[in-house]
Amino acid sequence: ALVGAAVVGPRQGRFDPEVDQDKFAPHNVPIVVLGTFILFFGWFGFNPGSSLAMKTKTDAFAASMVAVNTTAGGAMGGLVTYA
Repeated sequence: ALVGAAVVGPRQGRFDPEVDQDKFAPHNVPIVVLGTFILFFGWFGFNPGSSLAMKTKTDAFAASMVAVNTTAGGAMGGLVTYA
């Protein structure tokens, strides 16, 4: 990541003295939302799948509880952040 950041460099206009820094928009909302969905679906696939086996009803119940907790965690994080 450090090498990638060094190769790409700072954002255009971010440290330019001729650009009014109060009017500089540092975020791209659609990309932020897309990244959030990608992370959420990654967590949603990994967390229940990390129970490794669903041979019994107990294993399936444990995986479903993990899925519910993942969904509830993402929902509460969104509510706390944007409330």
